Formats: sequence, C-alpha cells, structure tokens
Amino acid sequence: MKIGFLIDDHMHRAGGIQVYVRGLYHYFQSKGHEVVIFAGGSQFDNSKLAERVISLGVSIPTYGSGSSTSLPICIESNRRLREILAEEACDVLHVQSLHSPTLSGRLLANSKACHVSTFHIRVDEAWKLQALRLATALGPDLYRHIHGRIAGSQAALETAQAIFGTKDEYTIIASGITIDRFDAAVNLPRLHQYNDDKITLFTLGRLEQRKGVEYLLRAYALLQKDYPNQLRLVIAGDGPLREELQALAAQLRLTDVEWLGYVTDLALPHLMASADIFCAPAIGQESFGYVLIEAMAVGLPVVAAANAGYAGVLANHPGNLAVPPRDPRAMAGAIASFVASPAARKRLRQLNLQAAKGYSWQVIGDQIMEFYKKTMAQTVQ
Repeated sequence: MKIGFLIDDHMHRAGGIQVYVRGLYHYFQSKGHEVVIFAGGSQFDNSKLAERVISLGVSIPTYGSGSSTSLPICIESNRRLREILAEEACDVLHVQSLHSPTLSGRLLANSKACHVSTFHIRVDEAWKLQALRLATALGPDLYRHIHGRIAGSQAALETAQAIFGTKDEYTIIASGITIDRFDAAVNLPRLHQYNDDKITLFTLGRLEQRKGVEYLLRAYALLQKDYPNQLRLVIAGDGPLREELQALAAQLRLTDVEWLGYVTDLALPHLMASADIFCAPAIGQESFGYVLIEAMAVGLPVVAAANAGYAGVLANHPGNLAVPPRDPRAMAGAIASFVASPAARKRLRQLNLQAAKGYSWQVIGDQIMEFYKKTMAQTVQ
C-alpha cells in the first residue's frame, strides 16, 4: 500500500502532529509500505529530514489551539497538484485535522485516493468553538472529501462533534510512541547528576501559557516548605515565557530548579528515566498527552492537571493522579503523596511500564492500518 500524509504545518517544527505523522511514517515503512508526506515549508531543506517530504507552499508562522503552528501559502495550480498526486499514486491520503483550504483541502479536492482524517485538537473555550462552527458553516466544506474519520481521543472527538455536529462517525484511536527508545532507557543507570538522595520532579513542554508551568512552580514552593533540601525540579523545554517563569522562581525563592531548555529526542528517554515523579501542569487545549505516555514508558508516576486530554488518558491508568488545573495546592498535595511513599512509586512503576506498551506504534499502527483497509473497502462499495 502507498500512504500519503497531509499536514498544513511544516515538518521542521517540533509538535504533536509531527510526532504522530513521523511515528506512523516509520512504522508503515518498516512494514513494507511506501510512504510520503505532503506538507508546507518549501523554504526549508527537506534533505535534513529522515522522511520523504514534498513541500507545497511557504509556511507562515501563526498561533492556534494555544500553541505556535504555521499555515502554508500554496500557489501551485490545481493541474499541477493533480499531476503530483498522479505521480505519487497513493492508495490512502491521511490528513491531519483541523485542516485548511491552503494546502490539504486542495490536495483532497484533487485526489482520487481513499481519504482518512485524524482529528487532533481540543478546544475548551465556548467562544472559540462557536467561532469555528461559524467558520465551518460559512466557509468551504473541507470535509466533504473525507471517507473515514479518526479522533485521537475522547477529548478530540468532543471538539470535532461540537464543531461539525454528530452526524459523522468517528473511530477513536490513540496516538503512539516509539516504545523501544524508552525501554532501552529504563535499564540504564541514572544520570550522575540525579543519582543522589533527592527526589527529582520532572516536567517537559514548551514554556507557554497553556502548559501551566507557573502553577507547578507555585506547587514546588509549597513542597519545599515541607521537604527542605529533599527535592529538585527539572524543567525541560523552552519558549516565550522562560524569562518570566525564571523571574517567578526567583520571586518564590525556589532552590534546586534546573532549566534545561530544549532537550533532543535522543537525550530525552535517559533524562526522564533518571527522575522520580513526572509533573504535567498544562491548563487546557490538550487533546491527548504524549508526555504522559512517555513518562509511563520509563515507569514514572504521573501527576497531571485534569484538562480534558490528560484526564482522559489517566482515567485508563489508575494510580496516577489528576488534579484541578491552576491549583498549586492540589498539585503539591498529589506530588507529596508520591514523595512520601516510595512503595507507591515502585508499585506504579511496573503498572505504567506495562500500560505504555499498549501505545507502541506497533499496536497503534496496526489499528490505523485496519482502519485504512476497512475504509478503502467501504469506499470501493
């Protein structure tokens, strides 16, 4: 089978949808399928990527769903797009949604393949949902060419139905992780800088408002009063709020806080495996929670804010803790319960290691391939 992925963003930016596309790309390739990615970002050098990417449009930076993204400006004619699609001859085109008319919508309109969509996003604000409903009603029907619909989670499904209504059927299939990376890290000795008597709290994410690191810093301030010189907080990730958050940490007189900045995919598993507790304070706009599954894959107990996406994941994995978003005291209390109980951390380690295997690309990729085959069979009929 030949599979084409459509993404309106570009593949040179780190992001959850890029992780999803890359994971499926390499899994399907390993199973003998031919794979290609259609994306924006023609201003970038695709030879530096590990995937075969056809860029159709200059990507313009923008902001959506509480995070940075981009939209392509594609000036290729419809005739040229049809020629490209005919040359590639994909059996399935898999678009990442919400998609726009700037690129993916045009490719779908000119394609004769079977079209599958995965809806990824979560929108919490009622006014944004209303605006998207209105834009969908007044704009071009970008979904009329879709033959099969996947939602990445219950949280994403609720947003899709709030925007498009409940007439269309969705199949919920979670996102996956490259489990081998984390399995290998579990058996490594801890990094020397964390191999001491202090309990290491770890968080990972872009330093922007929706990731809620402010509330984790405030929770850590409460914890340091009860556990002086017993904890450290390691913050991996960078973003526009870094200086503001560092100023808050100084104002709160926090000690033993490490700001690692961007961490490479290669370094991340060993770093996570050297921690004791994973903290995920994101306040909203989360449809799933890759970071939760990655933390589970190295055996860490998870304390997360109960936004819709994170709460949906943790509901399936009892023992990990979800607390109200924007509530430092509740987060501190949940973290303290793990700090105080090495036995609870040890017990949850084994449960999480086993549970994470259900999110391997082998499991998720096989589910998506079955969905492709089912949708293709229905489309032919």
